[in-house]
Amino acid sequence: MIWAAGALLGSSGAVKGASDDHSAGVPLANVSPSNPPPTGRLAQHGSPSSSASSPSPTPSVAPTSSSSPPPPPPPPPPQPCPDTVTQVTATVGAPSYPVGSRPVFTLHITNTGPLACTRDVSHQFRSLVVVAAGTTAPVWSSGDCYSLVTHEVPLLQPGQVVSYSVDWAGRTSAKGCPGSRTVVPPGQYALIGQLGSLTSGPTPFAMTPK
Repeated sequence: MIWAAGALLGSSGAVKGASDDHSAGVPLANVSPSNPPPTGRLAQHGSPSSSASSPSPTPSVAPTSSSSPPPPPPPPPPQPCPDTVTQVTATVGAPSYPVGSRPVFTLHITNTGPLACTRDVSHQFRSLVVVAAGTTAPVWSSGDCYSLVTHEVPLLQPGQVVSYSVDWAGRTSAKGCPGSRTVVPPGQYALIGQLGSLTSGPTPFAMTPK
């Protein structure tokens, strides 16, 4: 009996220790396998995804030039006005004056060209001349008794006019301004303007009796 019981106990313990049948429904949580699967090592040595391991390189953009073109060169300085674009005219303050009064004469210089230019209009180059109607002999000239020397070279814009006026004493004159000067008699006269070699047309006026 005792042997039989011991044999029976030993037989059941052997069966329990030797049992490894997963299909019997016995949980195997306490069983430690001798060679566990290297799960961590597989993650390290596996083929990494290109999207996960390194980002795509950003394409470089060549810098564009933002510099502006150089400014144009400055215009050249204005040139002297040629005679072809310089107009000289002479005007009288009134069509007639009584003898003994002081007529007002004006010389006008105009740039008739399309560009700004300079012109030497210094006192020694300009003059107003009175002649008797129908003659060319001077009765009076603004340069005879006024030998002033100046330096006047204005910049004249297109269409710009510079003017110079003088009061005439109504007497004759000659170069060098001699002492004997006489009052002009009544009659018809003309005023002529001059600038260097340029001469205006005659502007008529009359000296009338008092």
